[in-house]
Amino acid sequence: MDVVKKIYNSTVVVTMRLNDKINGISVAWITRVSINPKLIVISIGKERFSYLLLKSSSFFGVNILSKFQKDLAIHFGSVSGRDYDKFEGIDYELSKNGIPILKGIVGYIECEIVRIYDAGDHSIFVGKIIDEKLYNNVEPLLYGEHKILEGF
Repeated sequence: MDVVKKIYNSTVVVTMRLNDKINGISVAWITRVSINPKLIVISIGKERFSYLLLKSSSFFGVNILSKFQKDLAIHFGSVSGRDYDKFEGIDYELSKNGIPILKGIVGYIECEIVRIYDAGDHSIFVGKIIDEKLYNNVEPLLYGEHKILEGF
């Protein structure tokens, strides 16, 4: 039995920008790691296009999806930004650092990348929170049991 699948997390879309290229990737491997300074970590697979962009970027955004945004999670997790503009037809705005902020989300966190650690087939990106905004109190979309969960 895979006990690790019992760890539940919010489903988010991590967004980034490198030069003129914006991209986003659905992520459930995210957690807080420090109160002072405010730090979070995300884990991104090394084979992902988003990994290549993040390795050369200074900032990333965390768009916390609501329980009603499963379609966005699937959209940003099912195709590669290498070959496809994931933001075509998606409602968003840009932060002051040019990072995409999706519309209708629960909240947004923007981070400056302060460290990157190797972690097997993934890398852990440590981000210092430089901006955050809560848009509403709708329950977040959850990931557990190796799938997106609805109805919590």
